[in-house]
Amino acid sequence: MKKILTASLWALSLVSCSQGFSSDLIGQITDVPNIYSIEDFEKFGVKIGEKYDNKELPYSLSVFWIFWKDVGADEGSARFQSLGGSVGGMREFEIRFYSSHDEAVTFGSKYADNGTGSDAVLTKQESLWAEGIKNRRTSGGPDGSPLPKYGGYIIYGNFILLCEGIGIEQSNQNCSNLIRKLIKKE
Repeated sequence: MKKILTASLWALSLVSCSQGFSSDLIGQITDVPNIYSIEDFEKFGVKIGEKYDNKELPYSLSVFWIFWKDVGADEGSARFQSLGGSVGGMREFEIRFYSSHDEAVTFGSKYADNGTGSDAVLTKQESLWAEGIKNRRTSGGPDGSPLPKYGGYIIYGNFILLCEGIGIEQSNQNCSNLIRKLIKKE
């Protein structure tokens, strides 16, 4: 019995490590005193794909579609996993900056909810904020319909980070990995 338990724990840890998962996830809403900007992310290799026009996203200062290579993960992005490929840990995010944590929570939460998760709104006509919507979806539905690219989001200080992931667990892991990298560079 002891050998079976030991073998099971070893196999579980091997699977967890091979997927780049860690048990220290960042909470979905975390208030910190720091005020961040895109420059803080560029310092450790985040690449800007596009800066969005944020005039119609209430109280936001700026919004970016960004890429980051998570060297600790190698299972590939959600989009390429569904197609059976791998891009070596490259991740996509949408990051929305606000002047304070309170503004991010108060004015940004409903927009983040609308664009993430299994019930994300992926059409311009129905979305609360349609700017950049093409980057919030990916192909792969059984009938060729779009699927949400961002499984969830984290509000950390004055920003909201929409994170790539097949589901909330993978999305939260990707968010947490990026935020931990940010914290290390402070």
